[in-house]
Amino acid sequence: MTGIRRTVLLLSLTVAVVVGGLGPAHPAQASFSKTVTAASTQLATATVAPPTDVTGSLTCGKSSATMAATWTASTSARVSGYLVTVRFSDGFVQNVQMGAGATSWSDSISLYQATAHAIQYSVTTQTTYGWTTESAPTGWFSC
Repeated sequence: MTGIRRTVLLLSLTVAVVVGGLGPAHPAQASFSKTVTAASTQLATATVAPPTDVTGSLTCGKSSATMAATWTASTSARVSGYLVTVRFSDGFVQNVQMGAGATSWSDSISLYQATAHAIQYSVTTQTTYGWTTESAPTGWFSC
């Protein structure tokens, strides 16, 4: 008898689900509206000033040459250093890290390298908060 009851119960539930699914459906609907004016907010971003008056040079001797760059320090707050970038005409790039108080850099180079490739300089301001700005590049120098 329990088998018959289970069958009848299962059949009743199946019919209820099918009939309920075919009946009219009334989804819940709601509508809300409210207008709020937000307060105006102004955001300002700091800019990092690049070094100015970047001047490069290449002094050629009989057996070696000297590369050099000078610049006027950045006016930005919290400068942590300067990155001197030396670009060679063959695509090679050399970066030299300088301290926050530096305004010049020089290094010797073989006369062969100085005559084989033109050289260009730029200087990047680095800050303690991670922002940087690169100066305009100088002209090209060669022996």
